[in-house]
Amino acid sequence: MKESFHDAELRQILRKEIESHRITELGDSSPFFAQLAKAYPALGSRVDWALVPNSIERVEEDESLQAEQFVKFFDEVVRTFGLCGDAVYLGDSATDFALSGSLECLREMFPELLAIPQHHYLVGPDSSWCLCFTMEGDMGFGFRPPSTLAQ
Repeated sequence: MKESFHDAELRQILRKEIESHRITELGDSSPFFAQLAKAYPALGSRVDWALVPNSIERVEEDESLQAEQFVKFFDEVVRTFGLCGDAVYLGDSATDFALSGSLECLREMFPELLAIPQHHYLVGPDSSWCLCFTMEGDMGFGFRPPSTLAQ
């Protein structure tokens, strides 16, 4: 399969982080999306946050403020729920590979990651939590619903 423009560009931008093992490329993102689909209710190709108990949603309609507001949302969620450790980053269309790194390192990469026109997902270990930012400015966070834990 031919590498997309965004895949090549992102690999080049993150080259130092990948070479220093701050970020790990995990290969094709498809298996991670399959796991996400089993863990969270879906509405089309997105997580249906309305069906995730106690999920948090925000919207920023002003396109010029979306990335900034997502970073604030991310910081709030990390602080409020004490999230730490590694997470998996997935992009749903323009990039085809998954990345792993600490939340701190991934946050540092937000300017590069969020510049890519696609929906962005950060997923905790075993899909225990998911944070999403869409191209339309929708933001969502939730923990894996108990009904999917046996899957």
